Amino acid sequence: MLTLYDHPRSGNCYKVRLFLALIGKDYQRIFVDVLARKNQTAEFERISAFQQVPALTDGGTDIWDSHAILLHLAHHYAPGWLAPLPQTGAMHAWISVSANEIANSLQPLRLTHVVSHAEAAHHLGVSEALLDIPGMQTRTDRVLHRMDKRLATSRWLAGTDAPTVADIACYGYAALAEEAAIDIATYPAIAAWRERIRQLPGYVPPGP
Repeated sequence: MLTLYDHPRSGNCYKVRLFLALIGKDYQRIFVDVLARKNQTAEFERISAFQQVPALTDGGTDIWDSHAILLHLAHHYAPGWLAPLPQTGAMHAWISVSANEIANSLQPLRLTHVVSHAEAAHHLGVSEALLDIPGMQTRTDRVLHRMDKRLATSRWLAGTDAPTVADIACYGYAALAEEAAIDIATYPAIAAWRERIRQLPGYVPPGP
């Protein structure tokens, strides 16, 4: 049995829960109260090197980082979600966008809307005075514009005929854009892509 160490409000945890649902894989969830700092223990560090959620235990293997987990699950249980060789590079590039551009724009911007600024600063590792919300907004607009441009010419981010783990990686926080006060209607190709993902068999929405 797979075990997912999870927080229901985390977009990174959501993308793993969504993928597990899409591939029909049973698992058990263990709630980790990161707001109460329950992740900051030596025991959890043995599972997740940076004490972050999500983390996954698969038999005797511990995997941390949402993108590493998605790729582990795809390679072991759902290879159809991996891009074929001509699009492999594009798949990994868009996973990198999720881990870098989205993680440094939409993800922290949304955090400043759903928790206090003091709590957001703690999770981002900066002082509250250094929270650059206008900068987050600018970076968010930039990455969403580029995603929208890509999706205006391709149904899926990797340029494949079917979704790949890259779509799930980027969808995790794109699904929560409204919680960052983003009007997704201004990005029509992203809006259409989100709807395509919602129509996939097994889809589950964000939330507990």
